[in-house]
Amino acid sequence: MTSGPSRFEGSPATGQPTPIRRRDTPFGPGLPMGRWAGVPIRAHPSVLLMLAFFAYFLATSALPAVRSGQSTAAYWWVGSITAAAFWLTLLAHELAHAVTARHFGMRVERITLWALGGLTELHGEPPSPRADALIAGSGPAVSLVIGGACGAVAWWSGTSSLAVAAVAWLAGASVFLGVFNLLPAAPLDGGRLLRAWLWWRSHDRAKAAVRATSAGRVLGTALVVLGFLELLAGGWGGLWLALIGWFIVSGAAGERYAVSAEKLRTLTVREVMSPAPFVVADWWAVQHLLDQLRLEDTHQAAYPVIDFSGAVHGVLTLQDLLRVPPDRREGTRLRDIIRRPVLLVSPDVSMADLLLSLHLRGGMAVVGENGRPVGLVTPDDLSRAAALAELGWPAKHPGSRPDGPHTV
Repeated sequence: MTSGPSRFEGSPATGQPTPIRRRDTPFGPGLPMGRWAGVPIRAHPSVLLMLAFFAYFLATSALPAVRSGQSTAAYWWVGSITAAAFWLTLLAHELAHAVTARHFGMRVERITLWALGGLTELHGEPPSPRADALIAGSGPAVSLVIGGACGAVAWWSGTSSLAVAAVAWLAGASVFLGVFNLLPAAPLDGGRLLRAWLWWRSHDRAKAAVRATSAGRVLGTALVVLGFLELLAGGWGGLWLALIGWFIVSGAAGERYAVSAEKLRTLTVREVMSPAPFVVADWWAVQHLLDQLRLEDTHQAAYPVIDFSGAVHGVLTLQDLLRVPPDRREGTRLRDIIRRPVLLVSPDVSMADLLLSLHLRGGMAVVGENGRPVGLVTPDDLSRAAALAELGWPAKHPGSRPDGPHTV
């Protein structure tokens, strides 16, 4: 994943575009663990929780089940070492991605470990389907090799010691990690292998990525449902399934935004936005706005909301209005139901730089120029512009108001 240097977020106080700081990772800042060939390696704080969980699981359940009769201290000592070794195999998995990506000339931004796995952030896109497949497949391949090596050591040792049981568990966990990551659903490595194959077949990387992310949403949703069903049946393992499913669904959504960024990277916000929006005032009652919308016959998906100073104070959608019960619409002011802080951007910002902020902030932005709103960017605008870009047509919006943005 990459993020650009010039994303903007609106300041509710001034309504002017202000810079957004770049996040260290999609999961928040990580704890530095060192560097590999100049690449920062970080660990999200959630790794500590998962290390403790695996150590507890190994010391109190997995190891005593196969090697009984050992002291509590021995179980905890071996369990803690095995848990740490498992996270080292995760790091090896991510390093394999990084080494292969560098082989194909891609820049590696950072490697981050977190509760449900790891993330290797790359700058740019693979140069070919073959490169895409090799970068994606290198991580699971390393996990399977580690699992096979640990399994061979446990089998050849011929003993029944606690240490051998730990090595055998590590073998199974590494093989599971490799096989699970090969499931054909983005953002898993198998989803990227699917993307590479579809790219090779269709010669269209964007379409291939969309299909792979669709598979990711289906798989993730299925895991969430199965996880909740297991929880309802009294199995706490369902929580783990649901978390993994949530991660896959969220990651698939992020992949779709990356695909959109690829299609829209040459466009500016001005070319994509719905221009001259109907602007509303935050002191209006909900019923007054509904009456005005009937008169205006506007079909906007959202409405910028200004305060007495004329600064953008938030944004409203029709769904926000409909959530107010009919008997309360006369007495409810728009300021009480608006979404804020609003994402306010300059019309000359690149769409590729804006997309991640849109993804994190609900998919809507108000476009501001000279202190006043001049446009909106909504999910419908993104879909329309991406489709036009794929056809090679200009992204001129059909819904312009001849007299510019206004309120009544």
